[in-house]
Amino acid sequence: MSQISKLNMVNSRLGATMPGQQTTRYIFDTETAAVNQTRFDFFQTFSGKSDLESNLNVNKLDSSESMVIKSIYLATNSASTFDLQGHSNLNITVGNQVVLKDFNPAFSVPGRGTAFARIVNTIASPKILEIRLLTDITIPPQVNFKAEIEFAENTILAGEKVRFGLKGYGVIFSAGSTF
Repeated sequence: MSQISKLNMVNSRLGATMPGQQTTRYIFDTETAAVNQTRFDFFQTFSGKSDLESNLNVNKLDSSESMVIKSIYLATNSASTFDLQGHSNLNITVGNQVVLKDFNPAFSVPGRGTAFARIVNTIASPKILEIRLLTDITIPPQVNFKAEIEFAENTILAGEKVRFGLKGYGVIFSAGSTF
């Protein structure tokens, strides 16, 4: 099933049949680390964040928007020894369902096997990681979602940032012939 047909199927089952503009979509959230922090919750707190730290202000898409997640993006600006090559535990929740459970992105780094996305070279940049998903995850309209990641190491310094992004195909509001 293609990503377009999957998104249309989910939207029609939820009664979200308003036509929209098809587009690529990237949603992201950034968390600032505290001392010895290992767990980061994304798409939960939006107050006080700039447009460069999050491109959402609530943890759900608008009533006329939806998205199919094709890849997961992680990055850090850490100047310390902290990087994304250590083991971690990632969970993504859409609604009340954990759609990606106890996933360890560390197997995509050098020395542990083949990268999940062969277009990303983690040897050149251990501070950036992108994982292409084999199974599409759909975020329907008006449904809460969140991501949680816990790192095995606690070498990140206070004030350093971790960014989490979701890339994929989406539908956004389009006035079209409705106005």
